[in-house]
Amino acid sequence: MTAKVGLAPGVAVYTGNVEVSTPIARAIVYKSDSVEASDFQSYEQLQEIYNNLDKNSMSWIHIEPISDQESIAKISSIFELHPLVVEDILSVTHRPKTEEFDEYIFIVMKYAKYSKNELTFSQISFVLKENFLISFADETTDRFEIIKKRLEKQGSRIKKESNHYLLSALIDYIVDDYFVILESIGDEIEELEDEILNNPTKKSMESVHRLKRNLMELKKRIWPIRELVNVLIHSDDIDQKYYIYFKDVYEHIINIVDITEGYRDTISSFLDIYLSTLSNRMNEIMKTLSIIGTIFIPLSFLTGYFGMNFKYETLLESQSAYYYSNILMIAVPVSLLTYFKIRKWF
Repeated sequence: MTAKVGLAPGVAVYTGNVEVSTPIARAIVYKSDSVEASDFQSYEQLQEIYNNLDKNSMSWIHIEPISDQESIAKISSIFELHPLVVEDILSVTHRPKTEEFDEYIFIVMKYAKYSKNELTFSQISFVLKENFLISFADETTDRFEIIKKRLEKQGSRIKKESNHYLLSALIDYIVDDYFVILESIGDEIEELEDEILNNPTKKSMESVHRLKRNLMELKKRIWPIRELVNVLIHSDDIDQKYYIYFKDVYEHIINIVDITEGYRDTISSFLDIYLSTLSNRMNEIMKTLSIIGTIFIPLSFLTGYFGMNFKYETLLESQSAYYYSNILMIAVPVSLLTYFKIRKWF
């Protein structure tokens, strides 16, 4: 974000960490009975596709990556996007939102990825126009290959509907990935709970803080999407027959928020469990040491008493004193251990 300090509003500056590379555009033109898909990097081809858009068909143009700010600015000019929209597309730390313009709807979302216990987010922007949809992605795992396959499937519903339905499918796909992440985090929480109860270590608490931080970041990204979808549900530019699909996504988001809150409460309780487990372990150690000390106190007394070198200690002159002292020193700890066992102290 510091790269934008002092610049005028609407200046196209990429704020992400992805290595600069030429964006690849995937154009999918579809009707109820046909699908045509092509990948290219030529602005001339993109311009030609835009100029020859068929009003009787729907088009989806996916552009990834967006690290080359000059290329993205040039592509955006083809679609006549506002400079502030281009700025938000390239500002990958932007909060998820929906903005309605005269000729299109602009949407910013966060695509989540959970790998090797690390949660990362990348930005995806959508521009919804009359008969086509544009998506700008900073980085995805499969470039929405699943949605593309649904479009190519014979007789699929997504081909028969407008780009409003396609938008709902893409948003639903992004939101559903949060469920996959929460499932992985849930498995980690179960394993961590067993570890804290049975063998807590310093690493266990590091895992607790890591999971707590990840859940906080997850909620921070998913909560604005709830507001974003709510705006689409009440938008006059969205066909009413598709409201139900956006409402379904809205319910998914509420479910994700509830699961996230539940996991955060569980993680927070792990600190109490950790301290309680350590306290119980310390009590066990102290109890063992106390029992050992209690056994050796009378033995120390006996050895100390009979170890006094008095000249007139007649008991030490007895021939059986050595055997009696050994028997006594065995009988004392056995008696004490028997007493402790009866009282169930160990």
